[in-house]
Amino acid sequence: MPVVHIVLVKVKSAVLSNGFDELKQKCETLKDLPIAASKATEIKWGPPAYPGRNEGYNWGLYSVFATREDYEAYRDDDEHRNFSKTVLLPNVDGILAYDFDI
Repeated sequence: MPVVHIVLVKVKSAVLSNGFDELKQKCETLKDLPIAASKATEIKWGPPAYPGRNEGYNWGLYSVFATREDYEAYRDDDEHRNFSKTVLLPNVDGILAYDFDI
């Protein structure tokens, strides 16, 4: 059964005003990680389509994995965890991950 993995982030205001383009470029490199390239069937980043309904979350990740096992391998991968620690966490005030089977 496929798994959808959604991550919503509240990018820091300082990053939004200076460095957001760089952050977006770094986020796009997630799909190039070997674990993502081999396990994810889709990885997309983007802003909310309807600002005002986003509760302050201003950037998001949508990804799909063919199986729960593929998602768990991705979730637990050291390079993926390092990406989160070095790219996302220093640049955000909040983060929310939500996963569900489809």
